[in-house]
Amino acid sequence: MSDPQAKYGSWIVLLSLVSLAAVVAIAWGEYSGHRLLAGGSVGVILLAYSFILLFLRKGGFTGV
Repeated sequence: MSDPQAKYGSWIVLLSLVSLAAVVAIAWGEYSGHRLLAGGSVGVILLAYSFILLFLRKGGFTGV
């Protein structure tokens, strides 16, 4: 796994799964009335997406 794109790709997949779990937490938090959990999960999604964009650029996936 010396390929830098493979390393960044695995981080992107992991962060995508974290984002998916946060979406489920938002839906569950809104349904069950745990608004603090839902609000915190929005923050997790924003952080995960910012790191996904960073890794896309560093890995050379964007062509920039």
